[in-house]
Amino acid sequence: MLNIITTALVPVFFVMGLGYFAGRKKIVDNLHINSLNALLMTFALPLSLFVAMAQTPASRLSSGISLGVVLTISMLVIFGITAFLNRRVFGKTISETSVQSLNVSLPNLAGVGLPLLGSLFGSGSSASVSVALAAATATLGPLTLVMLEGQTASAGGVSTCHRIVWAFLRAFRKPVVIGPVAGVAVALAGHPLPNLAVQTLRLLGQATAGLALFVTGLVLSSKRLNLNANVILGVMFKNVIHPLLVFGLALLFGLERPEMREAILLAAIPSGFFGVLFGLDYGVKSEDANSTLAISSLASIVTLAVVIVLTNGMR
Repeated sequence: MLNIITTALVPVFFVMGLGYFAGRKKIVDNLHINSLNALLMTFALPLSLFVAMAQTPASRLSSGISLGVVLTISMLVIFGITAFLNRRVFGKTISETSVQSLNVSLPNLAGVGLPLLGSLFGSGSSASVSVALAAATATLGPLTLVMLEGQTASAGGVSTCHRIVWAFLRAFRKPVVIGPVAGVAVALAGHPLPNLAVQTLRLLGQATAGLALFVTGLVLSSKRLNLNANVILGVMFKNVIHPLLVFGLALLFGLERPEMREAILLAAIPSGFFGVLFGLDYGVKSEDANSTLAISSLASIVTLAVVIVLTNGMR
């Protein structure tokens, strides 16, 4: 069991640590990572998700639907609770609330999910990560954009309905959504990708996991830790409550044991950096969101190991 845990976690945190080291030592600029993020989210990750879904058998896609539903519901629940607490209890602005809610509800699927599930289940598990990412981008992405756009749009006289429609259209134009959706279309068509196409697209797609982890380390290296009730609750919701919620939903929806284990592990993954990056695009700097990202990542060294042990029998 110790070998399973170390094999799954050591590579993940080693590459993340390299990114942190590079940022702290200013070997790589950790304050302006837009280009690296564009490379990851516009090219590497969408190509990786497209190939993963296009090579997934139709039978595996049908089981992935249930997994996607379970993860989507869980992320929306965590997002809603976090948003309520930030607005009603902690008195945060709508913009700050949206960034923190996305941080807490969306795991670092690109950075940690791909290598973690790959080491535990093999390359076929990338389809589960693709489903989870597509579901998150199609639901949490528009919600966050609506909240971030809310104040500026309302000041300009734009209606709520228009903001919602615009946010959904913008989310569904993102390559990270188009990639897996196009891959599903290819898989359902029953015509496998030519080997040349697979090898060509994988050349950049294979860099996804390492690049995402490195970028996560860079983001962490530029942030100051701020420990308060909001941060502590955010870490608890992300690292502990989220996997427990997914376990309950998986039982409710009757997921098979292997899919249940994948869903729980995906939910146990620490906070991703999408919330911080969304906020930067709109000039929102939330110390709570930054600290939640950092502490959730550090705490996951323990919490992920515990989840791996507890779910080891689900085979």
